[in-house]
Amino acid sequence: MGTGQDDAAEPTSAPLDGALTAQLRASLESMPDAFVLLDHEWRFTYVNSKAERQLQRSREALLGKTLWAEFPVVVGSRADTEYRRIMRDGGHATFEVDYALNSARIEVRAFRTESMGLALYLRDISKAYAMQQQMRLLQAAVSQLDDIVVITEAATAESPTPGIVFVNDAFVQKTGYGAEEIHGRSPQFMRGPLTDLVLLEDMRRQLLAGQATRGELIYHTKSGAPLWVDLQMTPFRAPSGEATHIVIVAREISERKRAEQALKESNERFRIIAQATADVVWDWDLVDDTIWWGDGMRTRFGYAYDQTPQIGESWVQHIHPDDRDRVVKGIHAVIDGGEELWTDEYRFVRADGSFAQVSDRGFVIRNDNDVAVRMVGAMLEVTEQRELEAQLRQSQRLEAVGQLTGGVAHDFNNLLTVILSNAELLEIRLAGNEQMHALAEMTRIAAERGAELTSRLLSFSRRQALDPKTTDVAQLARGMEGLLKRALGEHVEVRIAATDDLWEALIDKLQLESAILNLCINARDAMPDGGTVSIELANVCLLADGNGGAAGDYVVVSVGDTGTGMDEATKARAFEPFFTTKEIGKGSGLGLSMVYGFVTQSKGRIEIDTVVGEGTRIKLYLPRATGVEAAAEAVGDNAAVAAGNERVLLVEDDDLVRVQVANELREMGYRVVTARHGTEAIELLRADTAFDLLFTDVVMPGGVNGRQLADAARELVPGLPVLYTSGNPDIVLAEEGRLATGTHLLRKPYRRRELGLKLRQALAGRSQNGA
Repeated sequence: MGTGQDDAAEPTSAPLDGALTAQLRASLESMPDAFVLLDHEWRFTYVNSKAERQLQRSREALLGKTLWAEFPVVVGSRADTEYRRIMRDGGHATFEVDYALNSARIEVRAFRTESMGLALYLRDISKAYAMQQQMRLLQAAVSQLDDIVVITEAATAESPTPGIVFVNDAFVQKTGYGAEEIHGRSPQFMRGPLTDLVLLEDMRRQLLAGQATRGELIYHTKSGAPLWVDLQMTPFRAPSGEATHIVIVAREISERKRAEQALKESNERFRIIAQATADVVWDWDLVDDTIWWGDGMRTRFGYAYDQTPQIGESWVQHIHPDDRDRVVKGIHAVIDGGEELWTDEYRFVRADGSFAQVSDRGFVIRNDNDVAVRMVGAMLEVTEQRELEAQLRQSQRLEAVGQLTGGVAHDFNNLLTVILSNAELLEIRLAGNEQMHALAEMTRIAAERGAELTSRLLSFSRRQALDPKTTDVAQLARGMEGLLKRALGEHVEVRIAATDDLWEALIDKLQLESAILNLCINARDAMPDGGTVSIELANVCLLADGNGGAAGDYVVVSVGDTGTGMDEATKARAFEPFFTTKEIGKGSGLGLSMVYGFVTQSKGRIEIDTVVGEGTRIKLYLPRATGVEAAAEAVGDNAAVAAGNERVLLVEDDDLVRVQVANELREMGYRVVTARHGTEAIELLRADTAFDLLFTDVVMPGGVNGRQLADAARELVPGLPVLYTSGNPDIVLAEEGRLATGTHLLRKPYRRRELGLKLRQALAGRSQNGA
């Protein structure tokens, strides 16, 4: 801008050269501004040296010439207007013009003198004008910024809270404060309870040290709402190097901070859920191919944090080779096919090298272009569940087979009863005919073997009527040692070991002996080149197994061998009846099925531990005896056939069996009346109650079974003894594996002496009761 020169002395004479003194001339020459005098005719009468340089014309070229002739560009301009007005009316004016010759910005101060005409002061303000324009441009730009700009005085140790001298429009919009409200105040008035004062103090120390500083802080708006800003403060220095102001640029990051907080909370919830769930939670970044695993990888599968699969290929290598291709194809079909949900079940390797069965599921996350970028899921171990399901299916399959075999055994036993009875009669009648007697004997022996097979079928189907007693299992096993050595042969070593305090078991002794013998023979057959059969006896307390096995105390009979072992397929079918890996004719396939049925019917458990090439060990868990039970009486092969003359009501739906048994009873001396089913027997009893014994089949057609018939008969004939007979006696069992108290049962097929003995035992019960 021009200095104004309001105090400069006006020339007092014209022309100037004659009127000015040497002192005035010297003063005008030394002026910092250009100075020009025009007379009343607009002629140049004085031009100082500064004017020569400013106008880029020499004074000799200008003196005596008119303004309009030398500078025609002035004609019609504001300068023309102002010059003519001042020359006419007097006064003065200050204005700016652009001098095209040197592209300068000139500040003009003009006033009239009575003696000399028009005096002009010309100042080159190009630099100041340019700076002013830059400042205006800068201020306009700052006003348009979305970032907050604040300028304060420089902070000093004596004045640590300098006042605000400038704020832009963004500050007003974002904080709600007007510029006039905060002028001169310290920015600290915007602090609040959430402001990080420690960080703020650290930034203040850096400013006092003359350093720029930056940080993320929470300020508060006029309404009290939090305002997150990314704050940068820079000292503004004067040419002397002294900091005069602080320029603060603050970018609002509230939205980003809210998003970060939401993400943090979401990740925290995700982490808590990952820890709380039984699943192994995972997060697969498909772009970077990196996988994050939850703590379940450590707690469920034993992996340390630095051992977990970190990339997709590493995860694939942890899948069982037989499942790998299927799983990989399935997951890529979902990712590439635009689907959202993937599920599969496969075997996953644990840290110890074993495999766990897992059910895995994942959700695909896609970007705006429908490209899969992330997959989040959970892996649940289902090993135990699948094993239980397999056991259940096996149990259901065995139950179905058991029902079938039980029915077959029942019908077969009826036939064997007739065959065995007739064979025995033929043996008696043909005693003098050696050749025919031998044929009858062979028939009897074949029938007895058939009876043994049906007995095994009934054991498997858990329909064999057991007679459990308190049994010293150690004594039983050691008592079998000689028999086992003879049965297994010299190439097999037999070892028996039992704990000193072995409990007694509640078990059918004869069936247990048969089971141990069967297991030992199977063990021998698995060791064709010889080996060792070890029988180990111990006590164990078990929890409920979820498959029907109750918690409690058990005596374990463990029979192991050093033979060929079983693969998984063979192990899965080991208890099925008629399943065998032996050559045709070498085994019936009923040995293990009989043992299975006997143990489960006895409320025990059975397990198989086997390794191919190393051997097999089968464990029988027998329920511990908690009371004293009497030992069962065995019927000797040489026992005499008991006879009697009592009146017997025989009820049997099978015509062949009914006729055969009636004849046998009559030969023994009994008086027999027969009925084909329960309803007919009840009608006979209503008409005539003079019977000493009811001998009835258990399973009969017509809607009345043996138990129901016995109940009706005792109402008509109180105290009437009942002898049941059946090849499938579950109806007369009080609980699984036991006969109802006071029940007499003759299992089909039976021999004559067994029939005679059971009849006498049933009739003896009536005599003891005083009937």
